[in-house]
Amino acid sequence: MKRMFLITILFVAFSSGAQVISLSYDANDGVPKSGEDVLKHLHQKYKEAPCKAYTFSQKNTHYKNDSVIGTSIWYEAVQFPDKFRIDFGDKTEGNFVVFKNDSAYSYRKFELKKTSYNPNTLLLLLGGMYYRDFNEVIARLQKEHYNTKVLSKQKWRKQEVEVVGALKGDTLSNQIWVSKKERRIVRIIEKMDENRMMDMTFDAYQKNCKGYTETKVTFKSNGKVEQVEEYYDIKAIDKFPEEVFSPKNK
Repeated sequence: MKRMFLITILFVAFSSGAQVISLSYDANDGVPKSGEDVLKHLHQKYKEAPCKAYTFSQKNTHYKNDSVIGTSIWYEAVQFPDKFRIDFGDKTEGNFVVFKNDSAYSYRKFELKKTSYNPNTLLLLLGGMYYRDFNEVIARLQKEHYNTKVLSKQKWRKQEVEVVGALKGDTLSNQIWVSKKERRIVRIIEKMDENRMMDMTFDAYQKNCKGYTETKVTFKSNGKVEQVEEYYDIKAIDKFPEEVFSPKNK
């Protein structure tokens, strides 16, 4: 996992052939009529299904201009719905970031250096949403400029997908791509700032607890590969010590 991103421009481009559909499933055919229907189906399917707390290691391959420039290893801890920690390299060096609630706390050599607002949308979509009330999930996404009422049907990597938040051809709006066959999120596009779009694809996964966990994610910034992340040594646990997500200065 990595960082969390923000904003949207809605394209009303009916000429593209995409569909904008009104809210709620049809009681007779079960076909989603809006992006919220797709998200609600996921919410019902995986409610409290992913491992609530787990650790994993992460191998990163870093790129610049689509060329490999290095690798790194990170160590991570997740506790849904809203706690996430990344230790950058050797844990004994004390360089890490903690995401908690809607904030990020950055540490260097065990000292808190920066606190910032961070809604952690990626953590929400990859598991946190299944431990929150559905209406709260929608409210959080809308706050971060996802138009959850918009839905289009598209094809991607030879599979049918339902795209929440964007019409076909729209690459500038925040959007969530859901595999129709696998019923999992396979892609997220989110605007980080006025000059940068992040395209995240979830390329591999494994079943864990009653849900699944991603094992490979590719991040592209403005169309160029920035980082490929591979997750391994995934271990579910019962509960983390309080200091994992509430660290004190050493």
